[in-house]
Amino acid sequence: MNFKPFRSSRVHAGLDMTSMIDVIFLLLIYFLLTTTYAPPESHLAPALRVDKVAAGRIADLQPQIVDVEIIDGSPGFRLGDQVLRDKESLRLLLAALPKDAGVFVKGAGDVTTEWAVAALQACRDAGFDRVTYVPRRR
Repeated sequence: MNFKPFRSSRVHAGLDMTSMIDVIFLLLIYFLLTTTYAPPESHLAPALRVDKVAAGRIADLQPQIVDVEIIDGSPGFRLGDQVLRDKESLRLLLAALPKDAGVFVKGAGDVTTEWAVAALQACRDAGFDRVTYVPRRR
């Protein structure tokens, strides 16, 4: 027989709240830092503006095309039906054209790089912001 006084063998198990609070604060900080504060899509300004008058004017403009090619045995520039032989005359002709639609420079495969670069520089000097070089396929 056991005559010892009865002791409670229950151990009071307590939860350590410190680690749980740390985890909650880390999650809170994570969610605050990864949240994007962007306005709803319905409040954003559209990239394409629908303006009938302006859209008609812009659609009428075609980009200028400068062909760099061998013309009558020597390299030159062709803009529409006009043939130009130097960079300065090309720049003067391009300066008189509208700048909104931009300009394309098409380089032929048999013309040296110097002429294609001269055409690109003439377009920039004439005030075109959108200048695109397109190598011509053989």
